Amino acid sequence: MSVIDGTRAFDDLAEFYRRYRPGYPRAALEHVTAYVHEGIAPHGRGPALLIDVGAGTGISARALRAAFGSEPEIVGVEPGEGMRAAAESEHGPGGPREAMDIRFRAGTAEELPAATGTAALVMAAQAAHWFDRPVFYAEAVRTLHPGGALALMANDRDWERSALVDDYESFIERHGDGYSRRYRDIDFTAELDRVDGLGDAVDTTTPWVRELDAEAFIGMALSTTMVRPIVRRMGRERITAELRALLEAHGAAERVELPYVTRLHLRRRHP
Repeated sequence: MSVIDGTRAFDDLAEFYRRYRPGYPRAALEHVTAYVHEGIAPHGRGPALLIDVGAGTGISARALRAAFGSEPEIVGVEPGEGMRAAAESEHGPGGPREAMDIRFRAGTAEELPAATGTAALVMAAQAAHWFDRPVFYAEAVRTLHPGGALALMANDRDWERSALVDDYESFIERHGDGYSRRYRDIDFTAELDRVDGLGDAVDTTTPWVRELDAEAFIGMALSTTMVRPIVRRMGRERITAELRALLEAHGAAERVELPYVTRLHLRRRHP
C-alpha cells in the first residue's frame, strides 16, 4: 500500500478511531519525557515545540499534553482530511478539548510543516509503518534542534499472552486481504541506527492490559483498516456476530482483557 493509500484508508474510520482506539501506557510516556528533558537540558532550553506525526484524531497528542504539561506547543500533523477534521472538531474553538491547546495541521511525515531546527520532539505513534521512512527520518533530523528527540511508539496486541487475542488475529488472517499479525515486524532499531545525525539509542517495551466491554472490543475491531475489507465482504452484522461468538468462546462476553506491548524507540539529534 502506498503512503497516499494509507492516508485515505483512515478517512472514513475517524469516528470509530476516536471512540475505540487505545491510548498509551504512562510508563512509555515517562520514558519519552525523561529522554526529551535529558537531551535539551545541556542546551539551556525547555521543550518548546512537540510534533506528533500521523496524529489521527489526537490520541497521542493528548498523551503528550498530559505528559509534558501546559508549557510546550503541541502540533499534530495529519494528512487525512477526515481524521484531521475529527481532531479539530474536538480540540478546536468550542470543542470539548479546546483547553488542551493542541493545534492540528495538514501535512505528511515526508514533508513536515515545521521550520528547520525548531522541535524538541518529533513523535510518530502507531503510524511509522505507513511512512516512507528514510525520507521521514531525514525530515525529523531537519526539524529537530540539537538535543531534540525522535520517538517511534506503537501498541501491539500480544497474542502470545492471550488465547483470545491469538484467535482474533487468526480470524483477521483468515478473512482479511493478505493480513498478517506480523505486519509491523519492522527492525526500527536497525533502521534508526543507520540514520545520520541520530544517536543515543533507547529502545523499550512496556507490557500492559486494556480492559473493555464487548461493545468497545467490537468498536476497536471496526476502527482498523485490516478489518474494513472484511466488513465490506461479510457485512457489519455478520462480522459483529462472529466477534461476539469469539468473545463468548473465551468467556469474555461482558468483560474483555486485551494484553498489549508498547514498543518505543528513542533517538537524539546530534549537533
